[in-house]
Amino acid sequence: MSTVFLKLGGSLITDKDKPFTPRIETIRSIGDQIRKAREKNPSLRLLVGHGSGSFGHAAAKAAGYVEGDPKAFDPVGFQTIWMAAQKLNRIILDEFNLLGLPAISFAPSSALISARKKVEEWNIAPLKSAMDHNLLPIVFGDTVFDREFGGVIYSTEDLFLYLAEQLKPEQILLAGKEKGIWADFPMNGELISELSSQNFSDFRSSINASQSVDVTGGMLKKVQIMFQIKVLISGCQIHIFSGEDPDAIFDGLAGNPHGTLIS
Repeated sequence: MSTVFLKLGGSLITDKDKPFTPRIETIRSIGDQIRKAREKNPSLRLLVGHGSGSFGHAAAKAAGYVEGDPKAFDPVGFQTIWMAAQKLNRIILDEFNLLGLPAISFAPSSALISARKKVEEWNIAPLKSAMDHNLLPIVFGDTVFDREFGGVIYSTEDLFLYLAEQLKPEQILLAGKEKGIWADFPMNGELISELSSQNFSDFRSSINASQSVDVTGGMLKKVQIMFQIKVLISGCQIHIFSGEDPDAIFDGLAGNPHGTLIS
């Protein structure tokens, strides 16, 4: 049984330039592709993670979120960002439910404690049980209590970094709006087919942060975390691709991924 992590980028499932704006038709298309992939491969062990897009990032900006400063912790701002992330997660759960997907949410804020943004406690036994019983567990970018900083925001990639070491996925698929990683960002005419630690320095300057509001680091941070996962699980296949391409998510789950390979 293969274990796959699928990340749905905030730029894919929301309009990141319009606060609190979900892309409902895109979410429904993604859900339908996941349903078809599960039907084709009933033994697929799939964990879905999603960004908070124009919900969490807009709320974080409005709250004046500052990471890594215990004096800057604002309980009202923390709750505001938490609420925004929950709202988007609920929309996705509702849409997936209408498609017959047995999706169940695991909010990091309710189970994860970090220290200086390193996971210190996280009981993932219920999440594992959901996968074992053919449910579709969903995690998402969320606020997390931190012993040193008061509270921090964990991106989906941050969560995947910890979960990958525990669950040992064979494949990680990061679906966003871009077709992959561009060698000439922001002109976006030359796609990098494979990005490795050997050629990373050649492209680092063009792997820029998102042009939209993104408090968790944009594309560069995603790539850096994926390299960390590769060190932990050398055989894991990681692709960054566009979830807007027709059937791209189904193809990826079926073993025919699009986009840029992180090797």
